[in-house]
Amino acid sequence: MYDDRTIWRHLDGELPEGEARAFEDALTKDPALARRIAELREVSAAVRGGVPKPPPDFAARVVARAMELPIAPVLPLDEARRFLRRVVVAAAVLAALGLAYLAIEIVPVVIEKPLLAEPLLGK
Repeated sequence: MYDDRTIWRHLDGELPEGEARAFEDALTKDPALARRIAELREVSAAVRGGVPKPPPDFAARVVARAMELPIAPVLPLDEARRFLRRVVVAAAVLAALGLAYLAIEIVPVVIEKPLLAEPLLGK
C-alpha cells in the first residue's frame, strides 16, 4: 500500500518514470488505492479551485433576512430599574446572611484556635 505522500507525488507528476509505472500497475489491482486516489483528487480540486465566491446579491439577501427577524423585547426603563433594585436587594440579603454565618460560626472557632498564629508562637 502506498502512503499519501507517494500518492500526492503521483498526482503532482513528481514520481520518476519507473515508480510511476509501478504505481499505475498497483492502482489497477488495488481498489483501496483507487478510492484513496479519488479522495485526494477531490481534495486537490477543492484546494486548487479556491474558495467559491458568493452570488452578487448575497449581502443584500442577508441584510433583508436580518431585517425580517423579530427584535427581542426590551424592558422599559422603569421596569428595568425595578428589576435591578430587586437583584441588588437580594444580593445584599445574601451578603448579610453570609457575614452573619461567618460571625457566628467561623470567627469563634478561629479565635479559640488560631491556625495561622500557632507556628509563629511556637505552641
